[in-house]
Amino acid sequence: MAVACLAAAVLAGCGTKSATQAAHSASSVTPALATSAEYPGGTWAVLVMGGSSAENNDFWQVFVRPAKAAAWQLATPPGAASNGGIAVAAPGGPSLAAAVRPSQKLAFSPLSLSPDNGARWAQDGLLDSPLAGSPDALAAAPDGALIALTKASDIEVSAHSGAGWTRLASERSVAASAAGRGCRLTGLTATAYSPSGAPLVAGTCARAGRVGIFESGAGGWSAVGPVLPGTLARQPVEVLEMARSGSADAALLLVGSGRAASLLCAWSSGAGNRWSLSAPYRLGGSRLRSAAFAGDAAGVLLDGGRAISVAGPGAAWRVLPTLPSPVSSLPAGGVTLGADPAGGFQALTGRGGQLSVWTQASGGRGGWHRSQVVKVAIPYGSSG
Repeated sequence: MAVACLAAAVLAGCGTKSATQAAHSASSVTPALATSAEYPGGTWAVLVMGGSSAENNDFWQVFVRPAKAAAWQLATPPGAASNGGIAVAAPGGPSLAAAVRPSQKLAFSPLSLSPDNGARWAQDGLLDSPLAGSPDALAAAPDGALIALTKASDIEVSAHSGAGWTRLASERSVAASAAGRGCRLTGLTATAYSPSGAPLVAGTCARAGRVGIFESGAGGWSAVGPVLPGTLARQPVEVLEMARSGSADAALLLVGSGRAASLLCAWSSGAGNRWSLSAPYRLGGSRLRSAAFAGDAAGVLLDGGRAISVAGPGAAWRVLPTLPSPVSSLPAGGVTLGADPAGGFQALTGRGGQLSVWTQASGGRGGWHRSQVVKVAIPYGSSG
């Protein structure tokens, strides 16, 4: 019955609050749904394009730059109104999975799979519960298994393409576990898989100094997050995003609060749940807009067109040149960073039906210039 309803529901019109509106009301440290990550087949990026969210003319788009390619290409799954946002995960090789977040009359999350970097998509069922509105609510293991965080804070898993979804746990059950009680878990923010293929979830701990990353195993949930140095061990910690980093995992951490809050990136070693940390970056009250991962590197967009990046474990954060002035006026979710094939990061911005790709000159040390433009046909009025 649910599948029969899919075709009608995904094209439904009249709307309610969209993901772009939700992003405006988020806290100053919550990343927008716009994000990007490298995977074995290349790099994918998600951002919003179109017009006024109040008129339901904002549509989230997926772009892909295949490995060894210089240009980005549109790769949005067809058939579903994407006003609510899109979550992307990479099972392995050139394969991608994408789930459309609910909006308007769409009350569930359709799932699509692509075997070829988004050139072709096929519907692969649906997640009956709406997907949560966080950048890493969907993740994939190399064997094709998927994990999802729902809007109700349940954790659902699917063993492989075409398999149904089953509930692994809930936020309440993770919080009630010995590991959850140890950090006083207050909320889940991200999903991932460990290098060994075990499901991971991450969130916010009320107990100072605890990094809330939890692995599911035969004995239940265990805490596997990194240990913070003594200078940060008395600060509250939130895991903002997680991503696969080669054969290991990377996590973006917010430590502290207010003007004293700092960002850190943590990388697992791929064995024994050992982690390495970057140097902290003091935000000083800056707003966090979005984050991106490129191998061992991470990039973060701040307000005012500012951006920072970190090259890997033990490295200090580097301040990038300020992005072109129109960036600061884009809506939340309208800009993200993405891996530059020459190293470092590019910036992707969406305005109306035009994607602009900005690249740094002089080996990544100069200003930004527009290196590519992609025209996107926005179905204005189709969701009004």
